[in-house]
Amino acid sequence: MISKPMRSTAVWAGLLCAVSLAACASPAHAVPAPWAATTASAETAGGAVSCTSAEGGRAGRLAADIADALRDRRSTVSVALDDAGTATTCGLAPQRQFDAASVAKPIVLGALLRARGGHLSAEEQELARKMIVSSDNDAASALWKELSTTGADGTVRPTGVEQFLKAAGMKGTAPGPGGAFGLTRVDAQDLVRLLRVFRGEGGVLTPEEGSYALGLMHEVRGDQRWGTPASAPEDAEVHVKNGWLQRSDKADEPADRGDWRINSMAAFTGAGHDYDLVVLTQNNRAPAGRSAREGYRYGIATVEAVAKAVHSGLSSAPVADAAPKQDPATPTAEAASRTATATGSRRTSDTTADRAVDAALVAAGLGAVVAGRRMLMRESRRAAADRPA
Repeated sequence: MISKPMRSTAVWAGLLCAVSLAACASPAHAVPAPWAATTASAETAGGAVSCTSAEGGRAGRLAADIADALRDRRSTVSVALDDAGTATTCGLAPQRQFDAASVAKPIVLGALLRARGGHLSAEEQELARKMIVSSDNDAASALWKELSTTGADGTVRPTGVEQFLKAAGMKGTAPGPGGAFGLTRVDAQDLVRLLRVFRGEGGVLTPEEGSYALGLMHEVRGDQRWGTPASAPEDAEVHVKNGWLQRSDKADEPADRGDWRINSMAAFTGAGHDYDLVVLTQNNRAPAGRSAREGYRYGIATVEAVAKAVHSGLSSAPVADAAPKQDPATPTAEAASRTATATGSRRTSDTTADRAVDAALVAAGLGAVVAGRRMLMRESRRAAADRPA
C-alpha cells in the first residue's frame, strides 16, 4: 500500500481558508505575499532549467542547483519534476524524445492493467512482476505481444499500448516498431504524467490498479535502484524504474558499445512526500580506449547528480525571494503569467474550478495553501477508493 501523507494543523487551517477564502482572508490588497509564486531559470549546455514554485526562493535555488549539477557533464539530458507537496515543478527540455529502454516497461504495465480492467491472470501477474521488479526483457516482450494486433496486411501494432497512451494524454510517446518495446520514444514530461496516472489521477486507471503498479516499482531489486532515488529522504517510499541501452544514432551502428542511454523515473511518497522525478540521458560515452562500462557509469552519475540536487532542494526550508513582490491587487502581466505557470500545469484530474481556486490563493499571497489543498484532495480520492462499494 502507498503510505498516506502526514498533515499538520497548519495545513488543515489553510485548507479551510481555501474552501471559504472570502470568509477567512483579508482583502487581496491587504494580504502580504511572502509566498508568491515565482519562476526562475538557469542555463545549461543543453538548454535552460526552468522551475516554478509557490514557496518563496525554492524555484531559483532548484534551477541553479540542477544547472550546477550538469555544468561539467557531457550527457544530453532531459529533466521533469512535479512536486505537489510544495507546488513546485522543474523542467529541462522536458519534451525532448529519447529511446526509452526499460522505462517503457511501466507503460506496458499501465496498458495491460487498462486493457484487462485490473483483472490480470496468474500468468500475467507473474510476467508483470518479472518485467518490473527484475526488468526481464522476455516478460516485457510477451506482454507487448499480448497488447498487439495484426492487421489484414500482416502489420503488427501495439494497439493496447496506443490506446493507453491516448487515454493518459501521453502525446510525446511513440511505441517502438514491431516488438521493439525498448525503442519506444519517450519524453520526461510524459513519464511524469504516467506516474500521476499510477497515483489514480485522471481516471485512466483505478486507484487500486495504480497502487499495484507503484507497488511493483517499490519492489524493484536492490541492484537496479540507482538513479533518481540517489540521496532521497530516508523516510520516503521510493517507486523506481530505470532503463539502460547501448545504442548509436548511426544507422549502420545500431549497437555502439561506447554510447549509452541511461534513464530513471521514480515516485516518492509517504511521510508527507508527494513528488515525481524523471531524468533521461543519452550520449554517455566512455573515453577512447576505455571500457564501454565507463559510459554506463557516467550516465548513472549524471542522473544521480540531478537527483541529489532535487532531493536537497525539496527537503530544505524555503527562503524568501530576493526580488520585491508586486502588489497582489494590481498584478502585472508577468506576475499573471507566473501564476498561470504555477497552477496551470497541474494534474489531469484538476477541474477548471480547482485551477481558479489555486490562482486566487497564489494571487492572495497564500501559495503555501495550494500545496495543502492538493494534499487533502489526493487523500480524499484515496479514502474514497478504499471504501467498499
